[in-house]
Amino acid sequence: MAGWLSRTTSLFQKPPPPLPEPYEVECDCGGKVVGQRAANYQKPTCPNCTRPVFVLPLNVYPRPMPKSPSKNPSPKKVGESKGTSSSTNTVVQDIPVNSPTKPANGKKPVAGRAAAVSVETEPEQLREPRGPLITPLRLVSAAIILVSVLTISGLVQRHRIESAKATVAASADAGMAAIKDGDFSKAAKELEKARLAVDVLGRKDQTADEIRRFSREATAIANLAASSLTEFLDDTIANAKSGQAEPLRMASLDKNAWVIFDATVIPAGDGGNLLIVDSPIYLKKASVEIEIESAAISRAARSPESGENPRVIFAAQLEQVSVPKGEPPKSVLTLNGKTAFVWTSYDTYTAIGYRPHDAESEQQTKALLDRQLEIR
Repeated sequence: MAGWLSRTTSLFQKPPPPLPEPYEVECDCGGKVVGQRAANYQKPTCPNCTRPVFVLPLNVYPRPMPKSPSKNPSPKKVGESKGTSSSTNTVVQDIPVNSPTKPANGKKPVAGRAAAVSVETEPEQLREPRGPLITPLRLVSAAIILVSVLTISGLVQRHRIESAKATVAASADAGMAAIKDGDFSKAAKELEKARLAVDVLGRKDQTADEIRRFSREATAIANLAASSLTEFLDDTIANAKSGQAEPLRMASLDKNAWVIFDATVIPAGDGGNLLIVDSPIYLKKASVEIEIESAAISRAARSPESGENPRVIFAAQLEQVSVPKGEPPKSVLTLNGKTAFVWTSYDTYTAIGYRPHDAESEQQTKALLDRQLEIR
């Protein structure tokens, strides 16, 4: 109890005055300045060169307790010198005030006069070795992701198939009804839905084949050229300017428009699928020859029974018109053979007004369409 009380009361007593601490500072000229440190800093003059030397005041902080020795002692401190004010890690030396880079008497400065800081070298950290690229956790995560993707893909595909099954019958019936009513825009739209549905289902049966055929024919009827072929060619060639580059510019309404042909086709004689439609058109400024390169039309143009060139009913899109050349001037109308197809349905053929004049012609047209259905 008495010891505790004495320690408590000692906290309120003034600390004893610090013990006198001598100093010895070396000037740049080599002279030494000695004396006692005071409570404030001092600037005594050097006895040799009379330059002032800065001296630190007394150290008012308590001295640290000595550390216990460790197995790995810290490396030796760098730059320790005389005149240190304390034994902390940072050692500051008394330096002369306004000391020049080189002393006036030309003597070499004493080494170690700059303030030095103790440096402790840390052991170099070794890099952690990289783990294996493939781990059980990564394999499990990859498997989970793969199963999830496959499951989602299966669900999406199943939804597409179920939607396609529900679309086929409804769209096909609506399209055929629109053909009978003469609404070919609606027929093309509904039959296109049915065609996409059977493609999703991957069907190749007779019903799916009929849907595809009727879809092509309804699309061609819905997008027929706005004017007749003669009017279209006359306007295109008449608007051509002298020296105009090929091909001639076509009106936006006629470009890629469909035209239905019922004519004899003649092979061009190049051994390929290039055909000439035996139906030349004569205009005021030039004559026009119609040609198309199509494997489907070429198959329909073959006639093994007789040597005559057969009649072919087909639909094709307008592609380009060449500049009239030669004397007399002659132009070429090129049809798009990639999208061209042979006609197969008598109902759609007569729905646009191509009805034969007599019973014999009607019978011949039906027989031709049936033959084209077999060889298409």
